[in-house]
Amino acid sequence: MTSREEILKALDDVIDPELGQSIVKMNLVRDIQIDGGIVRLKTTLTTPFCPLAGYLPSKIRERVEQLDGVESRRLAERASASRRE
Repeated sequence: MTSREEILKALDDVIDPELGQSIVKMNLVRDIQIDGGIVRLKTTLTTPFCPLAGYLPSKIRERVEQLDGVESRRLAERASASRRE
């Protein structure tokens, strides 16, 4: 079974091309739930009208699907701007 740490490590390779930083380091990954082989992620964008709204989710899906033990993934995206918590 895939762990939260493995998912975050994989997503650390997803770089926002405009800012040149990892989506993990920018706190864009808000929630990770793992239920057996099903991974549910909640993410947010850097701005409400982020031009990468199609690019980043596809990269996130690609990285998560490559992990051993992941049978299915669901990605919920927030359109609001990121807030550092």
